[in-house]
Amino acid sequence: MDEYQDIKELLKPQRNIGASAQLRQRISDASAQKRRLAINTKLRWSAAAAACLALILGVTILFNNKFSVTPSANNSYCIVYVAGQKANGDEAQAIAEADVAKMEQFMLTVARQNAVEEEKVNQFMQHKSLQK
Repeated sequence: MDEYQDIKELLKPQRNIGASAQLRQRISDASAQKRRLAINTKLRWSAAAAACLALILGVTILFNNKFSVTPSANNSYCIVYVAGQKANGDEAQAIAEADVAKMEQFMLTVARQNAVEEEKVNQFMQHKSLQK
């Protein structure tokens, strides 16, 4: 029986076994690096997929729209969009000129109104200075 106790005693752990702080740090760093690598790989695949999707959409839009522009007799390449519809040639030139004329008229109206308001302010300031 004494022999049995001796064997049992020899089989018991002699000391506590555990990882050192240095080993724990190395394992933590390695697992963090592995996670970063996995994330970077996923990001690369996502970016590549997004680029492919953008390329496919761009090519589809490019080929679905008819970009053939036939020049008019005077070789002007005026193109405008009216209510989402494309117009070119003489019709586009007429629309563009009408819009420019409207804008010039609007700018003249605003300039006149500013001049009138400025004159009112000047009269008010002169009236105030005469009262003193």
